[in-house]
Amino acid sequence: MAKVNTWSDGPSAQVPRPAAKPAMGRRADDPEDASAPVASSMMPRRPSAPGLATAATAPGGLPPPRQGFAMAAPSSGVSAAGTPRRPDGASDSSPAAARPVARLSAPGMPHSASASALRGPGLGSSSGTGSPAAGVSPAPRVSTMMMGTPNAVKIASGPTSGPGGGMSATAPPRQPAARPAGGSELVLEDCDDEFGHDDAGGHGASMGAAGFATMRISGGPSLRKPGTPISPDTMRQLKTLLWGNLGQPPPSWKQGFFFNAHAGLQFGLVQKLGGPCGVLAAVQAHILGALYSPATGFNTTPRTPEQLSALTSAIAEILWDARMGPHSVLVLPEGEAGGAASKLGYDQLCRTLTSHSAASREALVDLVRGALPLLMSEDGWGVVLLVMSAALSRGVANVRADMDEHDNSLMGMHGYCTQELVHLLILGTATSNVFDGNKDLDGTTTLKGISRKCRLGMLTLFEWYKYVEVGASLKSPSLPVWVVCSESHFTVLFAADKDSGARCLRDALPFDLCYYDELANMDAIIKLSVSKDPRGGWTAKMGTTIGDRGKCEGQNIPPLECVIETRWPGVKVNWNGHDPIL
Repeated sequence: MAKVNTWSDGPSAQVPRPAAKPAMGRRADDPEDASAPVASSMMPRRPSAPGLATAATAPGGLPPPRQGFAMAAPSSGVSAAGTPRRPDGASDSSPAAARPVARLSAPGMPHSASASALRGPGLGSSSGTGSPAAGVSPAPRVSTMMMGTPNAVKIASGPTSGPGGGMSATAPPRQPAARPAGGSELVLEDCDDEFGHDDAGGHGASMGAAGFATMRISGGPSLRKPGTPISPDTMRQLKTLLWGNLGQPPPSWKQGFFFNAHAGLQFGLVQKLGGPCGVLAAVQAHILGALYSPATGFNTTPRTPEQLSALTSAIAEILWDARMGPHSVLVLPEGEAGGAASKLGYDQLCRTLTSHSAASREALVDLVRGALPLLMSEDGWGVVLLVMSAALSRGVANVRADMDEHDNSLMGMHGYCTQELVHLLILGTATSNVFDGNKDLDGTTTLKGISRKCRLGMLTLFEWYKYVEVGASLKSPSLPVWVVCSESHFTVLFAADKDSGARCLRDALPFDLCYYDELANMDAIIKLSVSKDPRGGWTAKMGTTIGDRGKCEGQNIPPLECVIETRWPGVKVNWNGHDPIL
């Protein structure tokens, strides 16, 4: 360890420090606590005094690495303390709680937005097949152990980099988990063998008091390129579109995208408070789509690499589908790491935001992957950043044009998500209706519906009560995944296995469905067996008119069964030992 911690670029182990700059960016009338850190691209991060590392504390304020851990030799974008270096040359050395959870591995990192800073010159970019450029030695595998704010970079295996890389292996290589051939994709590995946090399902996320994953991907200073400032007028229009007269999201919307750690529920996101359920359910549906294989069905027990790959894919899919022009937009705080951004108030956050554009899916995936620390911070602004990004990717004016009522906002009463917001996230358009096509009312008023085949579906209890009619585009999506709207709450329903997936899409009874509620503190998945009811199900019992259906209210009829019958009428639902949700 002493040898590792004294590596440096040259004869001296000291990291060059920038000259101190006066703190700027705080407004005199800022309502936030004056002692709280301010996120602003105008404010340099305070450099740490050199020479503070001792035998008890590794550089960067972290506890010393455990046996088998190794800090990387400094290289392009990496400091001697093993933390990524900011563009101004200083390394992040803010103290952090030593709660290791997951490790990011980026073999070659040609797809990562931060790869360019960690790759030496001569490590060519990806060619789409995941192979390095001809004649170029593959880059070493870089792993990042998340321990609060700073990153400890570890060279786990692989040859030294090309000229200027300066990285070499410092510990016996650990066999990677689920590493793709070619080594071109970002891989995240569990740290079960090193940290001993393996749960009953064999996954490395540690468990909180509520049984949820306490995994966070906390990054050091971002290595992405600076974004484009958002003009005050655009920000004002964006806030009005999203939040209406409230002007900002309610406190319940301040959370990131993090996963459930209960065995069998590792696919699922967790919602902390009521309000943003439509956002969480829409992202959850995309995650399930990323975890789906026609050969095996849905992977409901993904390991950490698969979880984060699915989340990256889900967010990138949302933003790519929402774009109107050639670029998608991801809105991020400039120069802020996940831990610091989570401490900001909404107004402070908006003053630091810049837009980052991507002109291809690959570039967008890179951008999202590099922003995972911000998006996954449990107490951060991930949900809000995604909604803002989707709206700007489509354009404020275009989102308003999608809606029947152009003056409406995407957040409705009581902090709930509107149908327009859910459609923006699962379809890419903020249409107001669930029927197919458009409907002209009087020659001057047109109600906009769904205009294309959908990858993900949607079902709603409002159809059971005859308030709306869901069209075939949403009822019969390409994948057997449905966002469910029931009792002012959005959840997800999906096929339990590959056979059920094929059968439910072609209406071949019986089949099994799985139900997941991000807000319900579930400790096991709810499996529903759907079969033909000789008595015609609730459809036959309650009648088909709007008056008949209204009689269901107040009775002990599980609303979810009624929702299922809007798609498969005349069935019975077996809850397989679970208490029916009333």
